[in-house]
Amino acid sequence: MSRPARSIAASMSADPAEARVWMQAARAWLIERYPYLDSSLTSMLLVPRPGLGTVAVDARWRLYYDPERAMHLQQQHGIQALAGDWIHELMHLLRDHHGRWDDLREPAARHRVFNVAADAMVNLDVGELGLPLLDEDITFASLPSQAQCTRTMTTEEIYRRLLCLDQDALHPDCGSGAGGERRSWEEPIVDAPDDGSVEPHISGLIRQETARKIHSTIRSAGSVPRAWARWAEMILEPSVDWRRELRSVVSRRLGQEAGVLDYSYARQSRRRVPGFTLPGMVGPLPPVVAAVIDTSGSMRPEDLALCLGDLLGLSRAVAGQGVTVLECDAEVTRSYVVRVPGQVRSIALHGGGGTDMTEGLAASAALRPVPSVVVVMTDGYTPWPSVPPERLTSATVIALLTTDDAEADVPAWMKAIVIREGDRDHD
Repeated sequence: MSRPARSIAASMSADPAEARVWMQAARAWLIERYPYLDSSLTSMLLVPRPGLGTVAVDARWRLYYDPERAMHLQQQHGIQALAGDWIHELMHLLRDHHGRWDDLREPAARHRVFNVAADAMVNLDVGELGLPLLDEDITFASLPSQAQCTRTMTTEEIYRRLLCLDQDALHPDCGSGAGGERRSWEEPIVDAPDDGSVEPHISGLIRQETARKIHSTIRSAGSVPRAWARWAEMILEPSVDWRRELRSVVSRRLGQEAGVLDYSYARQSRRRVPGFTLPGMVGPLPPVVAAVIDTSGSMRPEDLALCLGDLLGLSRAVAGQGVTVLECDAEVTRSYVVRVPGQVRSIALHGGGGTDMTEGLAASAALRPVPSVVVVMTDGYTPWPSVPPERLTSATVIALLTTDDAEADVPAWMKAIVIREGDRDHD
């Protein structure tokens, strides 16, 4: 949680024992009111860090706090402010921001931007419990308006939008529990910790146990914030990880292409046998990947943002070979090649017009050379060809759908991957 830092000298004026008692009291206060959080809250280990100036958590569920800051918050805002600190850091852990940052495989310097996006999301959880937020806390209201971030976006989508802005103004650090490498002020990571901290394989069990308790509370007619109920549902009944599946399908096909080798007389062997010409070993040209992006009037801004996020991932998956992008509504309106991921951030998509992804597929088939993989990013409200275009019969064609009721209309010759509606709202 981003809060103003205090000097180390000032931190020493607080009674560490009293500050610890207040932190423990705030945790007990939360458990009394929200008993479904008891397993996760009691799994967190308190570690004082005088002079830290904030509160943070590491990947082993250790909560670091500044005693001086804790006493200041308690005196100025009451125990509820300390409870807000607990919930803020807990939700970084429950929503697995550490693992999700690792999945992005982004440069370490960009984590502070991801932390901003994650803070905005978890502060929604703090607010839903009626706990106080300080003026310095990152909320959707405090995010730059030009980023056009909404509460229906995922943390990853918000992160992508914030990357285009001035990053020097973004400097929270909630610790490695919110992503990134171990900080210098964090306890060492050992294979078998004896301090009571949580090992990685236990984290998932704590999340499941917390989700079950939330679900049980709902079934007994108890009151649970809506966002927490959605999170619990996603943990207990997870939908397909569409990002991972998309990467898997594309990588598998590209791996097959790259592994195809054969002999050809177009290239002579380096072996020399008198009186004979031996064929040499040849491989295929680098696989060609095309992305058809639906820019019709039915595509919402958040749909277009998802498309850009996945185009970024697709450009990384092809390792610099380039992705041919075809923007399409009722016809192909623009085409270009993305050769490096950085180009994606300068693309502006605007919806409008009718919808016919058949035109985008036909344009993909007309490319030279013919694509090995075609990804159609759309809400699914489009006619589809009953059979693939003739030149795409051997290609892998994926329909990446932003609406969960469009899967049934995708023809059997295409691979449908659905971004479930809940996938946007749960984190």
